[in-house]
Amino acid sequence: MHNQSEIEATLALWKSHWQQAKLEWNPLLRLQEPIWCSSHEEARKEGLTGSFAMIRLTDHRIVINLEEIVELKITDYAVEVLAHEIGHHIFTPANLYDNAILLNRIRFALPGIEDRAPMVSNLYADFLINDKLQRINQLRMSEVYQAINSEDNFSEFWTLMMRTYEYLWRLNRGALATNLSLHSKKIDADASLLASLVRSYAKNWIHGGGRFAVMVYPYLMEDKTFQDSRKKILVLLDAEDAGKGAMDISGMTQLDLEGYDEVIDMRKEAISLKESDADKKKKKSLGIDKNKFGGQGPRNGYMGPGSYIDLMKQVNANADEQRLVNAYYKEIALPHLIDFPVESSENLSMDLPEGLETWDIGDPIEEVDWLQSAIASPALIPGLTTQKRTYGSDSDTVLSENPLNLYIGIDCSGSMVNPKQNFSWPVLAATVLGLSALRAGASVMGCLSGEPGDYLETDGFITDETDLLTTLTSYLGTGYAYGIERLRKPFEEKPTKKSHIVIVTDNDIFSMLDSDTQTEQTHWELAELALKNAGGHGTMVLHSQPDYNKDLVIRLKSIGWNVYYVTNEAELLKFAFEFSQQNYAYV
Repeated sequence: MHNQSEIEATLALWKSHWQQAKLEWNPLLRLQEPIWCSSHEEARKEGLTGSFAMIRLTDHRIVINLEEIVELKITDYAVEVLAHEIGHHIFTPANLYDNAILLNRIRFALPGIEDRAPMVSNLYADFLINDKLQRINQLRMSEVYQAINSEDNFSEFWTLMMRTYEYLWRLNRGALATNLSLHSKKIDADASLLASLVRSYAKNWIHGGGRFAVMVYPYLMEDKTFQDSRKKILVLLDAEDAGKGAMDISGMTQLDLEGYDEVIDMRKEAISLKESDADKKKKKSLGIDKNKFGGQGPRNGYMGPGSYIDLMKQVNANADEQRLVNAYYKEIALPHLIDFPVESSENLSMDLPEGLETWDIGDPIEEVDWLQSAIASPALIPGLTTQKRTYGSDSDTVLSENPLNLYIGIDCSGSMVNPKQNFSWPVLAATVLGLSALRAGASVMGCLSGEPGDYLETDGFITDETDLLTTLTSYLGTGYAYGIERLRKPFEEKPTKKSHIVIVTDNDIFSMLDSDTQTEQTHWELAELALKNAGGHGTMVLHSQPDYNKDLVIRLKSIGWNVYYVTNEAELLKFAFEFSQQNYAYV
C-alpha cells in the first residue's frame, strides 16, 4: 500500500474539488459525495475492481479508489475524473431504463458476442461525456488519457479508441495513440467515422449505440483479441456494472424495432451505399435478425424470454433468473388482465325488527325472545309457544361479491417448450388467468404436470403472486400428459369454497383418462368427482382439431366438463382473456 499520508492528502484534495466538479454540469445538481476508498481492499468491498472509479445507478453513488488514483499518478485531475463520473449519472446512461435500452440496442449489433455489450456501452458513454467535458467545458480529459497511457495498454482496439479521441479533439497523430506501430489506414478511417458519430449523436445518444457497436464489432469478434483488448481497457470501465443490484425494470419485454433498424454500418453509410439484398443476407447470416431477438408472443411484438433474461442479467449481474422470468410473463400478461375491481360504497345498513316467528329446538338459544314468548302464552313449550324476532335490512342495495377460487392445471410434458428459453403460450394464458383471479380477490392453485413423471404445484390455494408465477413458469418436460391424479388432493373431498377448474392440455389427456389407475376408481370417475366437489365448472382447453376423439369429448362433456378447442397455441390468450372477463370482471 502506498504512503498513507499521500492517500490522505489526495482525499483532502479531491474532496475540495467535489463542488467544482458538480458545477461543470449544473449548479443546482444534488448528488451525494463519492464513497472514498483508501485502499484496493476497501474498493473491492464496494464492488470496484480494475478501474479507479465507478458509478452505481441503484443508489446514485460514485466510488473512487484513491490508492489506484495515486498509483496511476492522476491525483491532479480531480475535477476531470469526478466530472466524468457525474456525467454518467446525469447524461449517459443516467438511469436504469435508458441503460437497459442502450444495452439492448448494442446487443443487436453484436451477434454471437452479445456478452461484450456492457463493455461497448461503457466506452460509448465515455466518448460522449469526455467530448463534452474537453470541448465545451475545456477540462483536461486528454491529459488524463496521456497520464494513464502506457505501452502495456496498447492493442489494436485501444489504438482505435485513442485515435478517435485525437480526431475529436484535433490532436496530432500520436498525441494519445502513442504506439505508432499499431496505426493503419483502417483504424484511421474507423476512428474518423467514430468521431463523427459521437458528435452527431451527442443529443440523441441512445440512437447512436447500434452504429457505434457495428463499428467496433470487427475489433472484438475473436475471443483472444477481445480478451487481450479487455485486459488493457479495464482501467476505463467505470459503468459496466452500473445496474448491479437493480430491481425489476419494466417496459423491456417489447421488441425494439427502432433499435434493430439502427444497426447500420457507418462505413457504407459514409459513402452513401444503400443496404443491398446481398448485404441483408449477410446481415442475417451473422445473426442480426429480428426473429433472433424477438418477434414472439402477442402480435409477435416481444423479445424471447432467453434474450430478455440475458439482457437483464447484463443490466444487473446479480439478477435472479426466476424473478426475471416471472416479470417477463407478468409484463406481457398485464394488458390482458381484468381491471382492478372498483369497490362499491353503499350507505351503512341497520338491522330492523320485522316480525316474530316460532323458535324451534334446533335454533340457537340466544335467539329466543322471552318477553314475546311469555306474552303469547304463559306456558313455554319449545317449538310451539316460544318466539324469536326476525330482522331485515334498511337497505336493499348491499352488494356482495365472492369470486370462486381457480385451479389451473398446465400440461408440462415433453412436447411443451421451456418457458425460460422459448415463449410459452400456455404459461402466458395461465398467467392471465391466475393474476386476473387474484385481482378479483380469489385464491389460486397452480399445477404443472407431465406424467407419468413429475409434477409441481403450489401449496394449495394461495394469494401470493410470486409463488404462483414461480410455479407456472417452471418446467418439467416429462411424461406425455397432464396427470388427472393431480385433481385428487384439492378435490377428492369437497373444499370449503367453490372453485373453477381449468386444465390446458392436448389430445393426450384422453390417453391419461383411459390409463390404468391400479385402483377401483378410474381416471374418468376421478375427473367427474373432482368437478362435482369443486362446485364450480371445469374446462378442458384442448390444443386439438375439433373433430378428433369425438366420442371421448362427448363422454367428457357428459360428466360435466366444458371443452374449449384451440387449433394453435396463440388462441390460448383469447381463451384466458374471455374466461377472466366472464368469471372475474365485475361491472
